[in-house]
Amino acid sequence: MKLNSLTLSIGLILIGNQLSNAQQYSFGVFADPQLSWFNSDTKRYDPNGPVVGLNIGFTADKFFAKRYAFSSGLSVNALGGNIRLMQSTYTLKTIDSTYNIAIGDNIKFKSQYLTLPIGFKFRTNQIGYTTYFANVGVSGSLRIRSYAWNETNHVDRETTKTDMAWGFASYQIGIGGEYSLGGESAILFGITWCDGLTRIIELPNSTITSQSLSLKVGIIF
Repeated sequence: MKLNSLTLSIGLILIGNQLSNAQQYSFGVFADPQLSWFNSDTKRYDPNGPVVGLNIGFTADKFFAKRYAFSSGLSVNALGGNIRLMQSTYTLKTIDSTYNIAIGDNIKFKSQYLTLPIGFKFRTNQIGYTTYFANVGVSGSLRIRSYAWNETNHVDRETTKTDMAWGFASYQIGIGGEYSLGGESAILFGITWCDGLTRIIELPNSTITSQSLSLKVGIIF
């Protein structure tokens, strides 16, 4: 009986040590340059090129096993794109004025969002100084502010009022690596693809979503 109790105690201690080692946290900061553009489900609106933006924030990973983690964070994310009207006119409303956009005209939108991603991170064993990873997940974004450009009406970075959705959801897939600087510190690098699940622009009779490709650059502490 005593032997069984001793064996059980040792087993519980070993399991506790393993869980304690596995449930570690990792934090980092990043500044990701990216290209973003629109995707349309109708011929009424033609996606007409990307815009350059920056996604700045921090990451937080909680490891539930040696090489697997729940991944999250928070960032200020600049997204947008160009859209051309193909079959109907549009009334663009900004803080400064109201503009009638003709068929064939292009509108450039760019917005800042507060983005919260949630997903999983999968890491390899360390190879040399580098640990490679992949992550998948979903994110929600809330609009902070948005701007519009239109050459015909001389609209130059005017704040929009109702054109951009107040928020949208998307999914992301990323791959990259962590180059060790010693201890827990590492340089973070990789690429991330994001695709919208809900509309980002409130254009009538359409679902316009956002897509982006970013270059991940950061530091893990």
